Amino acid sequence: MPAFRTLALVILAAFVVSIFILGYQFLQGLDRERRARDAALELNKGVQAVIATGNPQTVEITVPAGYKLKFENQRVTINGFAIPENGYQLPVAAHEFSEGSYRLTITFEPENDLIVVSE
Repeated sequence: MPAFRTLALVILAAFVVSIFILGYQFLQGLDRERRARDAALELNKGVQAVIATGNPQTVEITVPAGYKLKFENQRVTINGFAIPENGYQLPVAAHEFSEGSYRLTITFEPENDLIVVSE
């Protein structure tokens, strides 16, 4: 009888540990997604400020592992999340940013009517 009780406790412990591991991985994924959206929102805020004022802006963003931030259709996109919904009024020139931390300078080129995002 004690052997069955011990076996049941071992199985229960394995089940609890596996639930913990799955939950931890899920929470890590949610945290990466939040940080990715925060990076897109921060970059969008800088671009919007340059469009509104014409003054250069500097923003610091961190793109988490597994994400790529880029400009598509005059919007900041990061793995399916796009902002602003209707795009910018001006075209934006920038390359793709993969995992890492970046200090970006956002400027307006009036001669080309273009927003430029550079490191």
